[in-house]
Amino acid sequence: MGNIAGLLLAGGQSRRFGSPKAFLRMDEKYFYQYSVDSLREITVSIVMITNTELKALFDEEADDLAIITDNEYFKGAGPLAGMYTGMEYLSADWYITAPIDVPFINTAIFHTLLSYEKENIDAVVPVVSGEIQPLISIYHHSVKEVILEQLQKEILSVHRLLENLNVRYIPMKEEKCFYNINLREDYYKWIAGPKNENN
Repeated sequence: MGNIAGLLLAGGQSRRFGSPKAFLRMDEKYFYQYSVDSLREITVSIVMITNTELKALFDEEADDLAIITDNEYFKGAGPLAGMYTGMEYLSADWYITAPIDVPFINTAIFHTLLSYEKENIDAVVPVVSGEIQPLISIYHHSVKEVILEQLQKEILSVHRLLENLNVRYIPMKEEKCFYNINLREDYYKWIAGPKNENN
């Protein structure tokens, strides 16, 4: 399998939520820390890729983590820019990607994905309730060049990337692990609500 690196994708603007979701709390931990912890157990190294504005905040809070911003040629180009920048920064055979707004994520998800890694596979992507989850997935190092080609053509869709890869799709039932908190209503429902029975 070779060595595995973690790419923590933290470049989103959190426009729908209205404030940086990475610094929301659940059980006294910031959201982003759950993603970091889930990656640390199975990776040799982790890098967080974020935007210039958030980097200053992360530098204050996450002093034990490598934090970088998108490659200058692809700033603002979404998750693909983050993935490419992280792959440039860390050398590895396989990369695990994770966003910072999924506080229920756990390492078991990644262990399952890694168990399907094969020599002729470019990516292993979970499917939850019929929806693919390309930002919580694993990618072979060769995918970096495919991403670069898309970025140069300004094709920023992760789904388009998958169309050009040999992907193993894995159905998963652990739906809650993939919940991302996009709205304040989501946060209240799943985490902050006084009668929350879903935690």
